[in-house]
Amino acid sequence: MKRTTVLAAVAYVAALALARQDPAGDPARGAQAFRDLKCGTCHSVGGEGGRSAPALDRRADSSYTPAALASAMWNHAAAMWLAMDGAGIRRPELTEAQAADIFAFLAGAARLDKRGDARRGRQIYEAKYCALCHDDPYSGAPGLASLAGRVSSFYMVAALWQHGGGMLSRMAAKNRAWQSLDPEEMAHLVAYLNTSRP
Repeated sequence: MKRTTVLAAVAYVAALALARQDPAGDPARGAQAFRDLKCGTCHSVGGEGGRSAPALDRRADSSYTPAALASAMWNHAAAMWLAMDGAGIRRPELTEAQAADIFAFLAGAARLDKRGDARRGRQIYEAKYCALCHDDPYSGAPGLASLAGRVSSFYMVAALWQHGGGMLSRMAAKNRAWQSLDPEEMAHLVAYLNTSRP
């Protein structure tokens, strides 16, 4: 009985180690990043900024989580890139830390995501065609197994922003539509990507 308890405790600690939480952002740095990255060219906050894209007014409600930001950016990425290309706006590089800071700026404070379910994340990974490229060594897309324990919703935002153009091209080449993810699906996907797998 004691051995079973010890094994369960070790498994629980290992799971916690792999269940990474999002880095805490800073609202002041987020406001600066919002300006530096020219987000305000298209988006407004508090009535200031562009009008060609949805307003990103501060969200105090608890449903606005890092996964909600990541899913919103994921779902609108292709349209944002087209609009930026059409307006002659160079797509800025966005880091995980900057995504966390911008979230804190928009949310008014850092917030944590609810933990996702890795089993459901695996189903989403396959259903949304992530495996089609990321598990195919000949696709040109990077394998994601080495990321276990290092993925957050903000990592997903940064990866999307820096590599999404390539993802969109690969999906088009495979005759697949860009897939949408709701905040709950994003949290499950992050949980799956943080699990150890071959």
